[in-house]
Amino acid sequence: MILIHVLIMIAFIKVSLADDSVEPRIINGIPATVQETKHQVSIRIKQRDFPFGNGHICGGSLIGPNKVLTAAHCLYNNETKRYRRPNEFIVVLGTLNRFKRVNGTIVSHVSSIGYMKTFDMETMRDDIGLMFLKTGLPINKTHLTVAPIDMANTTTLNRTTCQISGWGKTEQDVLSTLLRTANVSIIGQDICSMVYGNALYKGMICAGRLAGGTDSCQGDSGGPLICNNTLVGVVSWGTGCAQPLSPGVYSDVQYYYKWIMKHNNASSNVFSMLYILIAGVLSIRTMI
Repeated sequence: MILIHVLIMIAFIKVSLADDSVEPRIINGIPATVQETKHQVSIRIKQRDFPFGNGHICGGSLIGPNKVLTAAHCLYNNETKRYRRPNEFIVVLGTLNRFKRVNGTIVSHVSSIGYMKTFDMETMRDDIGLMFLKTGLPINKTHLTVAPIDMANTTTLNRTTCQISGWGKTEQDVLSTLLRTANVSIIGQDICSMVYGNALYKGMICAGRLAGGTDSCQGDSGGPLICNNTLVGVVSWGTGCAQPLSPGVYSDVQYYYKWIMKHNNASSNVFSMLYILIAGVLSIRTMI
């Protein structure tokens, strides 16, 4: 009886949202603390970041001394229909207020980017991307406000309580000045498939609250979904923000774990530079 009720509600909500645009996805969050978000980075367009903080477009997670995991669509310029060059970005680490540099803030240029050649901007399939920083963490030294986070390599149980974070749009429909966090739950693939149907591909997971009210939103894209202190998902897309029965959709880190780890060492960068010299595409790389 409960399942029938849920199905009826899903059908009603899907009809009412049928004309809404699919948005590249913190509503009803609270200010973050340094201790719980040392992995969080702000990805910015360098030319727009004057004054400091205005260039923010996406979030990301530090997963190595100089390696950031984000969404592929954060690397793509939808106006020009091409991937941005690495030198168009800067990445900011170690700050909660996106407009302020504090003691320990790191501002880095990007040496190269990576994405899967199967990424599709229309369907958001394989929405996973990498950025390699020119200025990363010092090796074998502890930083007070910046630290990499471990990635999940196994499936996370349904109903697990997780944390999302970002500087994205709040309930006031403006980007947040302060980094904010919120708690959401992993939603089973069966329920998520009923909501999104054929729009849900392998490598996508859902998290949120079926009642709505708490979600990631524009400006949070690429940011982390953290469960049990591990990086489980990357903010990808959703229908609106915090809508009932429209949970956020995340790229599943454990699904892409081998691909991410494959490009986790210097040899990947050397190959990339050789490819660049041959192909003449600066330092943009397509990873397969």
